Amino acid sequence: MPKKVYNNVEDHKLLDNGRVAEDITSVTIPDIEHPTVDIDAAGMAGPVSMPNQVKINNMELSIAHNNGVNCARLSDSGKHTIEFRLARQRYNVPKGEIEHESVKYRFTCVHRSTADGTIESGNPIGSTERYTVLRFEKIVDGTTVTLVDKMTGTIKINGKDIASTVQNLLN
Repeated sequence: MPKKVYNNVEDHKLLDNGRVAEDITSVTIPDIEHPTVDIDAAGMAGPVSMPNQVKINNMELSIAHNNGVNCARLSDSGKHTIEFRLARQRYNVPKGEIEHESVKYRFTCVHRSTADGTIESGNPIGSTERYTVLRFEKIVDGTTVTLVDKMTGTIKINGKDIASTVQNLLN
């Protein structure tokens, strides 16, 4: 039996360079994907795509909105410091109680593109902003669970510093 079952995102708030952006419809969090190298040596049954654990492929953040307050600033060129906060509902199975937890995503990124999307009668005119992510951080109930800073070479997953293993070998 599970101890906790996660239900809904109850509410969310997006800050871009310290300004609250209103009428955000969705945020697509970047994939953290390691590049791979194909290994195919004599005696192997076939090639294996082996991930390089100390490198991360390009990360893209996208934010869809209905052009609410401060959304026009989401398309400013250059660097953006974005924080996406959400309250997530969970059901504590043993206690039989509904609880909530805080999840925060922090990004340092650079604006890449704006897509104005499709115009339909009866629907708001929305846009989607896309960014190249330089730094990605995920914090759940005050604990940093993921930190990737591509410019400094930092990769920490669940408290384990992945990239430092290689750097320690060079000392």
